[in-house]
Amino acid sequence: MRIAIRLKDVVSMNNKKNLRFAMASLVMLTLLIANRAMAQTPAGSVTSLTGDVRIERAGTTVTATPGTAVDVNDRIVTGPNSRVTITLTDNSKLELDESTSLVIDQQMVTANSRNTKLSLFSGLVRSFVSYSSSPTPNFAVHTPNAVASARGTEYDTSTSTQAPGTMSDEDRKKYRDCRRFTQVSVYEGTVEVVNSTNPGAGSVQVPAGHRTWVVCGFAPFPPSEIAAATAAAAAAPEGSTLGLFVGSAIVLGGVFGGLAAGGAFGGSGSSNNTPKTPSTPVQ
Repeated sequence: MRIAIRLKDVVSMNNKKNLRFAMASLVMLTLLIANRAMAQTPAGSVTSLTGDVRIERAGTTVTATPGTAVDVNDRIVTGPNSRVTITLTDNSKLELDESTSLVIDQQMVTANSRNTKLSLFSGLVRSFVSYSSSPTPNFAVHTPNAVASARGTEYDTSTSTQAPGTMSDEDRKKYRDCRRFTQVSVYEGTVEVVNSTNPGAGSVQVPAGHRTWVVCGFAPFPPSEIAAATAAAAAAPEGSTLGLFVGSAIVLGGVFGGLAAGGAFGGSGSSNNTPKTPSTPVQ
C-alpha cells in the first residue's frame, strides 16, 4: 500500500513539473513572438541612395541598398558624401544628408491615426509629410534639444554641436559656448517648434519660406525668411535638376535639394532675431 502511494505521488509530482515546464515554455514563446513582432514592425524601405549607408538593427549592421526594408527602431547612418531616401509606409519620404544618424522610433498607420516619430542625433533630414485629412498625420522630428512637429508639409531639420552657417556672426558669438544647435527650415505648410529641454519657454509656428533655430536650452528664435531663390531650389520637385550656387556649393532638387539650403553645408546668412531667455538655459 505504501509503495503504491509513493508511486502515485511520484507520478503526480512529475505531472506537475511537466505542466509547469509547459506553461513556462508557452509564456517564453509568447514573449519571443511579441518581441520579434515589435522588432520587425515595418516602417518603410530604401528608395534610393548614394555612397555608404548602413542600417543598425538589434545589435547588427547591414549595408543598405535600394529596396532594403526599414523597421521601427532601426538606426540609419549615412557616411561622408552619402545620402539616402526612405519612403515610409504612409508614403511620406525622408531624405538624409551625409553624416546623418537617425532612428525611426514610431511609424504607425491605422484607419484612425497616423503617427511618425523620428530621433535625429546628428546631420540633417528633409521630411516630405504625405498629407491626408482623415486621418491627419502626426509627424515629429526630435533632436537632443528640439521637437519639430508637422501635419502635412515639407521641411528640413538639422542638428549639430556647432552653430549653423546661416546664423549671424553676432548670434554665433553670443552663443559660442553652446554645444547643441537645431535648425528647422520650412518649404511648405507650417511646423511647430519647441525646445524639448525647456518646453516652458514656449513654441513658435514656422510658416513656409521661413526658418528658426533652437540654441541650447533657449526658446526657439522667431521665424525669419529664407532667401527666395534658396527656398525655391529646396522646394523643387523630387528628381528635379533645378539648382543654384550657394557659396561654392550647388544645391539641387530631389535628394540633394534643400540640404545646403538648410545650413548643413555652412555658408553665410543673417539673423537679427534673438530668442527669449528662459530661466534655466541648457547647454
